[in-house]
Amino acid sequence: MSSRIAAHLIAVAMAAAASVPGAFSVAVAQTPAAAPVAEAPMTAIPAPQLPLRSGPLGAVKTWGYQLTNLDPQALAASPYDLLVIDYSRDGSDDKALTPAEVAAMKVKPDGSRRIVLSYLSIGEAESYRYYCKWYWRSLWFLPNPLAPSWRGNLNADWGGNYAVRYWEPAWQQVILGDGGYLDRIVKVGFDGVWLDKVDSSLEAVARNNKSAKPQMVAFVSNLAARARAAKPGFLVVPQNGEELLTDPGYRAVIDGIGKESLMTGEDGPGKLNPPQLIEARSTYLNLAATEGKTVLAVEYLDAAPDIASARVRLEKAGFVPHFADRDLGALRIGDLPPDGVTSSGGRPKKQ
Repeated sequence: MSSRIAAHLIAVAMAAAASVPGAFSVAVAQTPAAAPVAEAPMTAIPAPQLPLRSGPLGAVKTWGYQLTNLDPQALAASPYDLLVIDYSRDGSDDKALTPAEVAAMKVKPDGSRRIVLSYLSIGEAESYRYYCKWYWRSLWFLPNPLAPSWRGNLNADWGGNYAVRYWEPAWQQVILGDGGYLDRIVKVGFDGVWLDKVDSSLEAVARNNKSAKPQMVAFVSNLAARARAAKPGFLVVPQNGEELLTDPGYRAVIDGIGKESLMTGEDGPGKLNPPQLIEARSTYLNLAATEGKTVLAVEYLDAAPDIASARVRLEKAGFVPHFADRDLGALRIGDLPPDGVTSSGGRPKKQ
């Protein structure tokens, strides 16, 4: 996240705090932002008096997150109440999961029901998806006249991913059109979607668009309406973009929210986030939590002391934590990574 976005989050959250009683009541330790978690006490999360979690995610106590190298049988055998996975083993349509495989993952080993959400990026285009053409790609960061008007610049941090002008009808048709990305997810039987890159409304692609935020809210609302018309009760859970929670209509449409790296990682793996940024982000998240919505928090940590400290603080705030490898290429069972395995990366890098 750029310093511009971080500053915006902090400033706007101060204004939003008035609607969350006690949002800034918890003391924040003045820990240097760049210090490793294990070397200093972790920042407290602002925690107003929250109601019991309710709705379709209210009973979720554990969850898991994996986007590549999917093994349906291993996923089905996992202990989690909720899984976030891709709709395909490798991101391609050819290796999309089958309805039978998704149905099997909905049953936990003890026979109880599990919620299974499909990852869906609506604020970036991924070149390995079925909808992308090879000739749309960037030419060494030069303009490509063959690319669609909605395609923005290459994401230098994630190979093959491009910013999108998500407000353009042609892009929304890719996601919401007949037989499009959303329809494929609904058809195979997922319980809902985990929407990534809703925070594109604060990024460079939307910098000159004064309607960027309401247009993202409208996009998510239209997506929810289409999915629920086909499958009543379909779940919509955005990841990040918590500043959109100031819109009551947005909060009414979503069933919960996911948050990456609330406590750590802004300044590098295992580094504490600035206290003011944690406070600002938490204030937004509490807008949903005070309405009984579930906040699913993922931290990319490896060291046992760091993980234990983050778990205590996230649970005290009323959030449901999960600890994952940053490339999301394996499902971590329990909090700690397998012996000798450490995190690296972030969202899956695919060419």
